[in-house]
Amino acid sequence: MILDIETCGRIAINTFRSVLIGTLTGIAITIFANTVSLMGNLNEIHPALSLLLPFAAYLTMLIYQKLGDAYRKITVEAIDRIHEIENPELKLNHGKISPWMGVVAYIAAALSHLSGASVGKEGAGVQIGLSVGELLSRAEKKIIPVHYRGHEDRYLMCSAAAAFGSLFGSPITGVLFGLSFATPDLIRLDMLYPCIVSSYFAVIISELLGIHRMVIPWFAELSFNVENLVIVAVFAALIGLMTRLFICGLKAFRDIVHKAFGSKAFSAVVPSILVLIAFIFIALFTDDMSYSGLSLDLLYASIDGRGVPIYAFILKAILVFLSISAGFVGGEVVPLLVTGSTFGYAFASIFGLRTGAFAALGAIGMLSGGTNLPLVCFALGLELFSYEEPTLLFAAVSIAYLCSGETGIYQHQAMALKNKLAKRSEG
Repeated sequence: MILDIETCGRIAINTFRSVLIGTLTGIAITIFANTVSLMGNLNEIHPALSLLLPFAAYLTMLIYQKLGDAYRKITVEAIDRIHEIENPELKLNHGKISPWMGVVAYIAAALSHLSGASVGKEGAGVQIGLSVGELLSRAEKKIIPVHYRGHEDRYLMCSAAAAFGSLFGSPITGVLFGLSFATPDLIRLDMLYPCIVSSYFAVIISELLGIHRMVIPWFAELSFNVENLVIVAVFAALIGLMTRLFICGLKAFRDIVHKAFGSKAFSAVVPSILVLIAFIFIALFTDDMSYSGLSLDLLYASIDGRGVPIYAFILKAILVFLSISAGFVGGEVVPLLVTGSTFGYAFASIFGLRTGAFAALGAIGMLSGGTNLPLVCFALGLELFSYEEPTLLFAAVSIAYLCSGETGIYQHQAMALKNKLAKRSEG
């Protein structure tokens, strides 16, 4: 079938739009990721910066208090926007997304990592990407005729794909994340082409600019056979249950902190003081400073054979609980990867199994259970972890997801989906 001029024009505009989103998001994420790396290195070189934890928590709280709570919930606002555009009859009462939200997330995340808080970087990274998408969406409304404008969900989904893909150097993972992060149960195949273009361009641009990313060391994989499949299935089920305990414990602890202290200032400062105290005790007890910040050294050591203490995942989980409860900005993906890998190392050490293989499966499996995005995590395992045995990897992420229940770090996805289905049933 010969395409008419109007159709060709739409394809050209959509391609240009996706390339622009990917390019600008790749640039923004590179600046962000390299800033986080710089802040982490400064904290590692000067551990005394961790004394700033209470001040950083208070300053972060003050920033969001002055600007409004919506600035902290940009991902939630984006999810609601996507669902409302898909179903105009939905009235989710979402707030406006401001391009300045990404700037605030950048500053708050940099402050968190400078002070050594145990948070990740992908949460703030996706928020920065969403802000780039919103900025381009607003610019398009002023430049392009109405007939050729794209829906706002196109910008949000493409920018989320570009941000996640460029952060981890995993374009396929970025595509799947963009298609499903708003509603894991439904994949928007109509957005497949735009997300592919945006994610791949963002990864290419970020690599050209020299982005700092985690590099997973080589490890000996498990071969596929019945025995290993059974062991991996049991381990994945255990990881799923542990993920449920981790997420529920995180939310329960955060609720307890907020209820125990009347003001937002105390709710931020007191947990941050506890983070500082816990970090000092852990550093003295283990003679190891790698538990603060991203703790990528713990992830690498659990995979490459250097090893970590069997109780490392417990110590890291404590710092993550306290850091997120104090309101530090960054994300939960890297903490899930680190906690899962150290737990996998402990499991393998106890039962005399390959530590590297189970550390990798533990990291990816816990992320699968924590995000409720098993296909995204499967792709991440193939791309970031260079996992070559897809059968065992797929079994691990699937079983971990099934055993983790409905709890997850993107809990608002489930709420938005229920609202959507409820509206449909009413109709």
